[in-house]
Amino acid sequence: MTPSEKAQAAVEMLKEAVLEVLSAHPEGLRHADIVNMLDIRSDYSGRQKNYLSWSVVGLLMNAGKIRRQGDTYSIAHTP
Repeated sequence: MTPSEKAQAAVEMLKEAVLEVLSAHPEGLRHADIVNMLDIRSDYSGRQKNYLSWSVVGLLMNAGKIRRQGDTYSIAHTP
């Protein structure tokens, strides 16, 4: 497996993990809740943190898999 293939497989697994967590919480979760439940907190000490999880959430939103309402995220239900 090439490094790129490994990275893409890891991203897919992270997306699946986020979807599983959100599926178990239909009321929605804050980004911080998702990060804590998956134990993927950044250990960076600066102001900007958790870029990985924000990126995964963004990919899922752009794909129409999750939606944001206020400060919570939930599974997007298609009609």
